[in-house]
Amino acid sequence: MTGLERIGAALQGQFADSRAFTMTLSLYGARLSGAAPKDYYRGSALYRRGQAEVAALVDPDILFGPFVMPLEAEAWGATLAWTERAPPNVGKPLRSTSAFLDREAPRPDSDPRLAYLVESVRLVAADNAGIRPVAAVATCPSDLPAMALGIDAWLELLLFDPELAARVLERSGEHFRALCAAYAAAGAAFVAVPVMFANPRILPEALVRERIVPYLAREFGAAGLPVVFHHGANPLAEYLPLFAGLPGVAGFALAERDDSGAARAALGPGTLLLGGVEGPTLARRPLARVLEVARSALRNRAADPRFVFATASADVPWDTEPATLEALAAAARGAELARGA
Repeated sequence: MTGLERIGAALQGQFADSRAFTMTLSLYGARLSGAAPKDYYRGSALYRRGQAEVAALVDPDILFGPFVMPLEAEAWGATLAWTERAPPNVGKPLRSTSAFLDREAPRPDSDPRLAYLVESVRLVAADNAGIRPVAAVATCPSDLPAMALGIDAWLELLLFDPELAARVLERSGEHFRALCAAYAAAGAAFVAVPVMFANPRILPEALVRERIVPYLAREFGAAGLPVVFHHGANPLAEYLPLFAGLPGVAGFALAERDDSGAARAALGPGTLLLGGVEGPTLARRPLARVLEVARSALRNRAADPRFVFATASADVPWDTEPATLEALAAAARGAELARGA
């Protein structure tokens, strides 16, 4: 079976020939292809080459577009900070809220940063048509202001100036919808959205429930692509009752620490779950420990046809050994499926 067929089976609640799996290997394509991140995250042809190397190494069932959300903040005027073996981070956010509200919104068809993201997805999707789906990555509209304005400034707005925060969220939502529409036209099968500023570990639960969840319902419902709600940097399972039933959400990507059984109980049987082992730790954990965690995750969901094994959290780091990724892929492919359970 192809990755496209395995993911299709999972979405329909059917077992495939093996467990569907993926890894977040956006950055790793730069290592495999020998490209410096500062070139790789500016050149769509380089990104395409890197993802072809990823496909050749581990044959995942899903490939990803660039996992480099700070480019969206840069398109709004923030300044980036680059390193040699990692994606860029926001180095300097905008100076004021008015700098966000008063500027012309960047367009995916003309802004070079957004155009790079969309063109990279288009090239990778074209290369993998009929073979495996490609997931675009977009900043959650409730998180873009934190990147563009800075975390402290955004928290202050949310907590103490709800009217101004609502204006910022409106512009952020317009950006999200425009980018998702461009991704859909480029051939993305769905959009992975890391969500941080909707988690009660960061914001008061009442604020999340009363203001952020209705906002996400509107924006995800209008995305034009199925959304995979990614846990961001925090465990998610205990808060899933807040987000179950959000329109447009096809699945939830969990943290390694999340209880996948509790997540399934909260969501019911019809929603895709993704999870497994933390990606950012793969370069420093012993392979035996990595495989122990992976096999435990696979055993726990052996009877769940709508589970996709995946690396969790941010990108797999540059220094991860290829043998580690190959071993993870082999563990996923060889996992027993409890088809009759």
